[in-house]
Amino acid sequence: MRIIKLLLAVSFLVSCNSAKVLISSEGIDKQQQLKVKGRQGFLVKQKLSFGEYQTSNVKRSWTKGGDFSFHVPVANDWVDALSVDHIKRKQKLRFSMTDRAGNTSEVFCFSKVDWVDFYLGKNPNSLVNIIGDLMRVGDNGSNTFSVRIATASGENWDMVIDNNAVHLNARNYTGVLAKSKDDYYTVVPVTKLVGKNGKPVNVPLGGSVGFEFRNKFNETVAAVSLIDGGIVYLSNSNSAERFVLANAAAALLLQEEIDRS
Repeated sequence: MRIIKLLLAVSFLVSCNSAKVLISSEGIDKQQQLKVKGRQGFLVKQKLSFGEYQTSNVKRSWTKGGDFSFHVPVANDWVDALSVDHIKRKQKLRFSMTDRAGNTSEVFCFSKVDWVDFYLGKNPNSLVNIIGDLMRVGDNGSNTFSVRIATASGENWDMVIDNNAVHLNARNYTGVLAKSKDDYYTVVPVTKLVGKNGKPVNVPLGGSVGFEFRNKFNETVAAVSLIDGGIVYLSNSNSAERFVLANAAAALLLQEEIDRS
């Protein structure tokens, strides 16, 4: 209900014009601004594409379980735990991504996860738990969106977003996308729009309409707008970095609210 009210308020603010997120870094929205295809509409055999990036058919598991399962790239880590033991009544999805440079990946996403589930029977010193400590995620987190990006080169990137914090305190929240403790991006909610007069307008209800990805030097290197069909913004960095960020943006675009009647 909060998201519906937020979208209605955004539509009212921008009137008949297309809403545009305000990215903190000047110039990134003038580099690669990629409109997303496939986000809206029928979700069976859904595919996303933007620019040179395209997903496979998105495989979804809705609530109430079923025999949907993942082939987990790294056995006995948090992906294995959530896929097998702790996600029976929560949504998960999986997709692969490719680009023109030949990069490929497998992406595993879990929504509405209790943070404590990451610890059950597993290694508390794993990357995802280190991320939680860095980002001050507590054991009471109950609406965590967790993503594993497994690239064909053998690199694993994990993204953790606390959706409750995003909804309630977007202007002060920071999530993370990390390969290691020293190789990471912060994921920062976008809380402003470009108004009809070109001036910044705060998002109604204190919410978020997208996310920025910032490197460890606090430079914005990518962003994603979640308004309507979606737009992905990528800086002119190397293709490997853009590919990882494109995967993370796709995961955020595909995240669905599932606590509906």
